[in-house]
Amino acid sequence: MSRIKVTYKNFGQVIAMTVVIVSLLTVSCEEKSDHPLPNQQINTIVVDGMLTNELKRQEIRLSKPYSDPNQNPEPVTGAVVTVIVDGLTVPFIESTEEPGLYQTSQPAAATIDKTYHLQIESAGETYTASTYMIPIAAPNQPTFQYVPDTGLYQIQWNNPEYSPFETAMYEADISWGHLPAYTNDSLTKARLTFYTLNTIDVSYIIFPQDKEEVYFPYGSIAILKKYSLTDEYAAYLRALLAETEWQGSIFEDARGNLPSNISNGGLGYFSACSVIADTVVVE
Repeated sequence: MSRIKVTYKNFGQVIAMTVVIVSLLTVSCEEKSDHPLPNQQINTIVVDGMLTNELKRQEIRLSKPYSDPNQNPEPVTGAVVTVIVDGLTVPFIESTEEPGLYQTSQPAAATIDKTYHLQIESAGETYTASTYMIPIAAPNQPTFQYVPDTGLYQIQWNNPEYSPFETAMYEADISWGHLPAYTNDSLTKARLTFYTLNTIDVSYIIFPQDKEEVYFPYGSIAILKKYSLTDEYAAYLRALLAETEWQGSIFEDARGNLPSNISNGGLGYFSACSVIADTVVVE
């Protein structure tokens, strides 16, 4: 996976060079080429597990890889999942209502300065991973801007896209189905994310890909969260963004495999994040 990383010292040179490259692109030609996706089975698992300092039933999801982007992931069932911390083994039990979802039997909270060891036994294979949690600084809370043309609101994150001091993920779960005017609508909620990374990526900061604007009404309820990211987990998320949201911009990263901390050829990532949460009403 290629990475574009610059410092403020040579940032002006990058801008100048980018303008020249864009000028050349405007007079270049593209030739359409169709590349069928290979139909192949990958004999491994995909791990989606994030421990947090929230007192809740912690969750780890297991699924099988798939090549069709329109395909729903097939859950991995019947696995034995445990997390070991300070010599204590905590079992994660598969949900009877949602196959592939493994949870602690009781609410629990992860803590900083601890190393968590994941072990998965599935189909005769063993997968392991280790992670740790770092502290988190108080966030600049997002605000909600009124958009006159729509009569609705949109979120303003108020946090930098780049910081050499901290990486973080921000999440906003916004719902408005409780409002009488929207109780019968099919779309009454949205989840929005924002990232502060320690790399200046052309596809994220300088020439970002256009995104669909998400609007919501006055009186919506927003659950706002900020997650701490270790350098390793931030690198994984950066690579994931380069493969998904940043594709289609002027400068795309070359396709490649995502980094992972899962052993034995496993995919995905096992992380632990400090979380600061708040609930506000959009007004």
